[in-house]
Amino acid sequence: MLMSMVTQMIRKFLFATIFFVVIAIIGVQRFDYLATKPMDPDAFSWFNKIEIYTGYLAMTVTGYILYPEIAIEMFRMLLPSSEGKELVFESDFFLESKVVKNAVANYSGPVRLVWHFSHYNLGESEARVALTLNTGTLHIDGDKVFVKVPCTWPQYSDHRNHSHKTPLVRYPEIGVQEGLFWVLEQERWIYPYTAVWVSQLPFRKGHKPRIRKAG
Repeated sequence: MLMSMVTQMIRKFLFATIFFVVIAIIGVQRFDYLATKPMDPDAFSWFNKIEIYTGYLAMTVTGYILYPEIAIEMFRMLLPSSEGKELVFESDFFLESKVVKNAVANYSGPVRLVWHFSHYNLGESEARVALTLNTGTLHIDGDKVFVKVPCTWPQYSDHRNHSHKTPLVRYPEIGVQEGLFWVLEQERWIYPYTAVWVSQLPFRKGHKPRIRKAG
């Protein structure tokens, strides 16, 4: 009896896994196709926009497992109440990032945080922070560090190369055209806002950041 129940559970798990893998493959293929269109709301049918919105929801839900902070940012874009506001999130998840550490150690005033596209790939040590904070502005006030991030999507992942997609997985190669979500923004299906990530600075002996006055 017990073995039979275990067998049934394993079968259901395998079926669900295969189902979701197939759906994911189809979704990636559809996103690749939609990425070939010009990033103009008029270039997408109502059905296309439903596809993009569904993909956005799927990325938000599944992304929470690996990268909870960017998933939170994306989720808040779904809410009309977020539009145009500054939303504060307290977390120290970004303090071990090499880019953030360098910015804090050499701080002399507000600084824009930038990561290379390659840092977004699954498995990269900077991926979690890079996806959440890229293009954000870091500033320090007293013993707290703030990173203000504009939660809005660009019309193209790379304005210099419209065919470029933001990489997410290196092998197999999977990327997303961020402009697809820009289309949702223009249609007011998702809503831009500013996320402010706040953390206490870890002032430890030998690790106190050098804070210099500008000029």
